[in-house]
Amino acid sequence: MEETDLKSLKRFERYDFKTKLAFSIGEITDTVAYQGFQLLVFVFYFSVVKLPVMWISIGFIIWSVWNAINDPLIGILSDKTHTRWGRRIPWMILTAVPLSLMCFLLWTPPMTSDQMNFIYYMIVLFLFDTFFTMYSLNHVSLFPEMFIEEEERAEVNVMRMVIAIIALIIVFLLPSLIIEDMANQYGYDYTIMQYQTIGLIFAITVGVTIFITIKWGSKERVQFATDYETAPSFFNSLKFTFSNKAFIFFIIAWLCMATVQSILPTLVPLYATYVLKVAEENSIMIGVLLLATFLVGIFTLPLWMKLRKRWGLWQISLSIFAVLAITLTFFLWIKGLLTAFISMGLGGIGIGGSMYIQDQLLAQIIDDDEIQHGTRREGGFYGIWAFVTRFSGVITILLIGIVFTGTGWGEFTPKPGAEVIWGLRLLMGLIAPVILLIGFLALLFYPIHGKKLQENLINLTEIHSKKDDLKKKSNF
Repeated sequence: MEETDLKSLKRFERYDFKTKLAFSIGEITDTVAYQGFQLLVFVFYFSVVKLPVMWISIGFIIWSVWNAINDPLIGILSDKTHTRWGRRIPWMILTAVPLSLMCFLLWTPPMTSDQMNFIYYMIVLFLFDTFFTMYSLNHVSLFPEMFIEEEERAEVNVMRMVIAIIALIIVFLLPSLIIEDMANQYGYDYTIMQYQTIGLIFAITVGVTIFITIKWGSKERVQFATDYETAPSFFNSLKFTFSNKAFIFFIIAWLCMATVQSILPTLVPLYATYVLKVAEENSIMIGVLLLATFLVGIFTLPLWMKLRKRWGLWQISLSIFAVLAITLTFFLWIKGLLTAFISMGLGGIGIGGSMYIQDQLLAQIIDDDEIQHGTRREGGFYGIWAFVTRFSGVITILLIGIVFTGTGWGEFTPKPGAEVIWGLRLLMGLIAPVILLIGFLALLFYPIHGKKLQENLINLTEIHSKKDDLKKKSNF
């Protein structure tokens, strides 16, 4: 067992169940906004708006340049923010209304010409990502600060992941209930309005859950209230972050995992329609396929919790990458819905595990950085993480663009040939597992486990004790 529950860490107050639940409900905002975007944006702009696939790919590349500035900048600014309400909460308040609005406006292109649709696509892409980053980065930055103990982090993370997976199930199932022809195989005039209906539902959900999270689930510890004073400058923050060996190997691994998690929802509607031949009257099965993945993810959380206590986070992370890579290879040959359900269900074992451990691993890295530099920099680390993992969407679209163009599907046609079918199998069943293999190899070099982890927990206890004492003296 690698994790140690040190009693001295309990100097910091534990939050009650209501606070933990309200904090975890913030995962609904994150999941509905970004996974709804991931699931539908490519299919919508390719098959409904009918932008050429290379235009969409170019748009994602341009957007990635903004991402190179947006995510780290907001994260580092968040670390240096000082207001009477704290560092993170003001950013979350500021983003509530515009993020909700963008969840709807993603699906309202002018539909006048390819040029106007492309300009609109770029504008909403930039605005959506900016407001999403402002919310998501600051919400998740509260996790390592609010929940200090390893065991409490694990407990809250289970709550977060159960809520997130339930939200994922809704996100993946609801569109297939409302949108009759998601891949626009039959060209119905009302398909775009059905996408907009989904956008409206997502927008309302995001607005309500942000309110709940801010009102009852967002707290900032007074012990870290002065950490903004010692937060490094933009360039020093980048330097410290990219010189952290554990973070480098973590971020490589999770870029690989995020890319695969982007490939799956992006391609499943097309894979189910054109490879598995899911008919229009059975279009709900597209959502049910994704539902199987995340239902299994929920049910396997107790398994990963038990393995975490027995093996530690690092060992189970290796297992998760291996399990998911093996199961995805089935998509090279599956032909029917039954084998698709089995494959997606088995994939859920790895997906659920990855969602369970990712924030706990990053929290270990943030703790390690506090030991080295004396200040907590959640915003800096989550900003770089968001920046790097956003490239998963770019990588996904580029891979799809290359394979689709190479197989003769550069522009949407409702009856693709055999080459396209093999292209879809290649993306799901070979390219995705190879990406996971790269992540597995990166994790082999992750250093915070065993003796190093034990030393960090002891050192962190001493640092937090000193900060707590200083805060009490200053209040006195």
